[in-house]
Amino acid sequence: MIDLALLARPQHRLDPIQIRKVETYLYQAKVTKPVVSTLATIHLRTALLVRIEDQDGAFGWGEIYATMPSFSAPHRVNIVHQILCALLQDKSFDTPSHCWQWLQQKTHTLQLQTGEAGPFSATIAGIDCAFWDLYARKQYLPLVECLGGNLHPIPVYASGLNPADGPEVVIESRAKGFRAFKQKIGFGPDIDIPILKKIFATLPEEESLMVDINQGWTIDQIKDMAPLLQDFPLRWIEEPIQVDRPSEEWQLCKKLLNQPLAGGENLRDQDFAIHCAWLDVIQPDIGKWGGISANYAVAKKAIDLGKSYCPHWLGSGLGLMGSAHLLCALGGDGLLEMDVNENPLREVLAHQLPTIHSGKIELNSSPGIGVLPNLELAAPLLTHYQETIL
Repeated sequence: MIDLALLARPQHRLDPIQIRKVETYLYQAKVTKPVVSTLATIHLRTALLVRIEDQDGAFGWGEIYATMPSFSAPHRVNIVHQILCALLQDKSFDTPSHCWQWLQQKTHTLQLQTGEAGPFSATIAGIDCAFWDLYARKQYLPLVECLGGNLHPIPVYASGLNPADGPEVVIESRAKGFRAFKQKIGFGPDIDIPILKKIFATLPEEESLMVDINQGWTIDQIKDMAPLLQDFPLRWIEEPIQVDRPSEEWQLCKKLLNQPLAGGENLRDQDFAIHCAWLDVIQPDIGKWGGISANYAVAKKAIDLGKSYCPHWLGSGLGLMGSAHLLCALGGDGLLEMDVNENPLREVLAHQLPTIHSGKIELNSSPGIGVLPNLELAAPLLTHYQETIL
């Protein structure tokens, strides 16, 4: 188990909160340019939002991971309304973290029985994010300050660069204000190395490049690729092998690549403590596992150990702003991941996203996560809505 004493705590406590209504909004949008990785090709962008309301009518928004596969989203909707809502009935919580602990505890046996830790973790995480947004809004504070932090500019990086046009997207992203970029590789040296050469040929010293393999290599492949990558000063190499490979393989991977390793989007609970032995950059996802409550604990521990906390995100702008506030509250030298692929759901579900200046964004001082979905503009992309009154 993670250290429960490190779970996120509000700077100022409110009276116990009882959730009275839970709503889910499922949005989907086809894109002409898919997201390409060694895992899959994503042609349909999906966002599953959850809105909660308390006994006083205060509300908050969160996002449940439903990026891949997109057809898993309706199942997660059912978990929210048929299982989690029943557990929330007539319950009061002192803080959002208490709610996260309660839902994790009460569903633990069911997660074991069904083998569905992922869907349960994601739905509980989304509710936790919504609860923190509600809690901060109720105090008329930005989430950063509700968590005890201070608003300040945070560095960002352009993520999701596809193999087909990564170098061109670097140039486009630079024009939009980005100063750090992450290229997807793992498609073979004949594809990967020319892409990296082309990017580094135009990369100034003050900018940085990371690569993401999406768990796509074996140790034998790393033995072939490692010498080729030594020519490139990468800021980090992300998920080079499968996250559940033995620790001996991860240690060998670190030795062979001899550059900073990153990972965390596919870890949960005690996995982070184990992987901290070889990861230099910790990347949990607030929509996949832990929400704000447990990601705070994981990130705080990582920063205390001298690691960088760089939250993973590949959903809509709403969840992105939850990640941004958590990163801002914790400090450290981490960067915020900003997907630059085509996504009609990004801005419409998070009005108004901050603009990028010299590689950084500055969060506004509005309550909560500082953005709201534009339900009217997003209506044509809504594929399912459900409400449960508790």
